[in-house]
Amino acid sequence: MAYAFNNDIFLSEADRETAMRAFPNVAYALDNAALRKVFEVHDIRANQSKTRSRRWGVIAVLLATLALMTAASSTLYAGAPAHIQRAISIAAAFCGIASVAIGFFGVMFRGRKLRWLTDRLATERLRQFHFQHYAAHGGAILKGARDEAARAAYIELRDRDFERFRIDFLERLDDEFFAIVEAEDPDSGLLFDFSADLPDTDDPHLEEYYRAYELLRFQRQIDYCNLLLSDSRNLWKHAPARQARFFGGLGLTCLAVVLSLDSLVFMGSIAGLPFLAAPIFSVAGVLVAFFALGARTIEDGLQPGVEAERMRQYRIALNRSHARYRGAKTPDDRIEPMIDLENASFEEMIPFLKTNFAATFVM
Repeated sequence: MAYAFNNDIFLSEADRETAMRAFPNVAYALDNAALRKVFEVHDIRANQSKTRSRRWGVIAVLLATLALMTAASSTLYAGAPAHIQRAISIAAAFCGIASVAIGFFGVMFRGRKLRWLTDRLATERLRQFHFQHYAAHGGAILKGARDEAARAAYIELRDRDFERFRIDFLERLDDEFFAIVEAEDPDSGLLFDFSADLPDTDDPHLEEYYRAYELLRFQRQIDYCNLLLSDSRNLWKHAPARQARFFGGLGLTCLAVVLSLDSLVFMGSIAGLPFLAAPIFSVAGVLVAFFALGARTIEDGLQPGVEAERMRQYRIALNRSHARYRGAKTPDDRIEPMIDLENASFEEMIPFLKTNFAATFVM
């Protein structure tokens, strides 16, 4: 079955129906319509901004590569009429200037990248608020599973906390973003006191409460890491590990082609073969080298290797905490790996924001 994004917060009606069947007594605590409404706005905008910002970054690299290739191949069209040479030179100059304007000065994509990253910060902190509130209020949630008044009291508490989070964080999103990317050691990502409202050990719905957290938090985060590190998913979308291998293989291929072309030119000069001394062979080597440089610049902008390694380290932390969680028997024992997961979720987000904020598509 394909990975379904954001079904851990019940974005669709089908998600909510499934949760009610799987966790009939505690699903109410994870059904937060107000949070979903805010989440969807930021998520849609983040996805759109990411696509557009990276598209313009790739365009900048392609323009720069084209300008360099045109200049390097001038000997191939040296015999063309003057007006054609002039037109080619003007086109190459335009490509070079446009690439600098887009790639170095950020025209067309810097604002979109900032919008993508700030909105992604919002969605991840919303998700963290969602599950941290659940983890930190186990006692109140399980009381609400048995009593309608207690259920209403918990929902009222959650709504008040969410409104406070919206005012304190979401309405200051840009400031919060720069505070994270510019700080050497951002504060802890924990939003609540996790030990203040632990559930009773003899509560009849205790295992259901913990099973819901395990499936929707631990397992969904592990599944997400597995998606990004998979060898069998789409080459570009949600596949940084495959992207990194693709760019590595492309670089080696280009190197082999350049060495082969240079070898042909060298052999031609030694063996006295005039056709191997033709400009096309030496120029082709330079063109392939510029192509490899462009590919490497795109790789630097996308940062797939860094992304893949970040996911590997996050998955290791998740698996360790998950093992401790499954081995724990009491609420006191289980709250520690829950805290570890929430800390890891926040700490994993920081290098993502910093790396992508600093990444450029500049040759």
